[in-house]
Amino acid sequence: MRWLTCLLAAVAGGADFVGSDLLDGPVAAGLAAVAGPDSADFAGTLPGRRAFVEGRVAAFAGLRRAGEPAPEPKGAAAVEFHLASVVIVVATHDSNRVERLTLENLADAFAKDARSPARNWNDLQPDARSELLTPAVCSPPGTLVLEAFQGLVLEGQPFRPDVRLRVEPDLAADLLAARAGSLILLPRLPAGRARVLPIADGRPGRSTTAYRPDEDNVHNRDYPLQLPLILNVRSDRLASLRPGLRWLFSDEAAAILVRQGLTPAPAAARARFVQRLDTR
Repeated sequence: MRWLTCLLAAVAGGADFVGSDLLDGPVAAGLAAVAGPDSADFAGTLPGRRAFVEGRVAAFAGLRRAGEPAPEPKGAAAVEFHLASVVIVVATHDSNRVERLTLENLADAFAKDARSPARNWNDLQPDARSELLTPAVCSPPGTLVLEAFQGLVLEGQPFRPDVRLRVEPDLAADLLAARAGSLILLPRLPAGRARVLPIADGRPGRSTTAYRPDEDNVHNRDYPLQLPLILNVRSDRLASLRPGLRWLFSDEAAAILVRQGLTPAPAAARARFVQRLDTR
């Protein structure tokens, strides 16, 4: 355990912003430019969360599953900002007339040991056309599509053997254009011709309304195939962190998040974040 102690101690070495390594690289560099060279250390969620809870850092950014408790920092209240999300877009051939899918449908199509295995589109919906499913996952490095889907939909179980895993974006586009039975998981809306499917949670006690993965549905957490990236900030440090926070809520930072495969908060929401800073 000595290595973990050393790692946790390293996080407290002067950085104000810590957390998920999804923000390492260009985001950390942008923060350094406006808030100082040692302002960010996105070494990972576990050490970042621990340092924030123990009161050793001012701000922590991490993915949060539904029902997971928010981190509570020692000695202060926390203010939350839904900075971005890991989003899984579900797309098929544009000739497919299926209107919506549920999380259970997706588990039946992708899981190795599904309750009702689906090999054909009319296995998912009886009135769908008879067409073999061609399931695939496009999960470029850093986007976490595969990992998030496995956790949110498959509940940790493996994919079925015929699912094409980690296909390149160009191949995913080719499958969507050429395979009538394609069912592809993507980190963002497809650039070419394809049909993006609205998704409903559908589990007991959850919403049966299907939502598209547009930025408002994602930010409001109505779209179920997402993991929110929450920025938690100590309330007593908001004023001192204002330059870095304003940059994180800027169009420049949002564009970087998009390039890294994340869906940032809508511009209107980010403007409200800035107003919260300026009125305190």
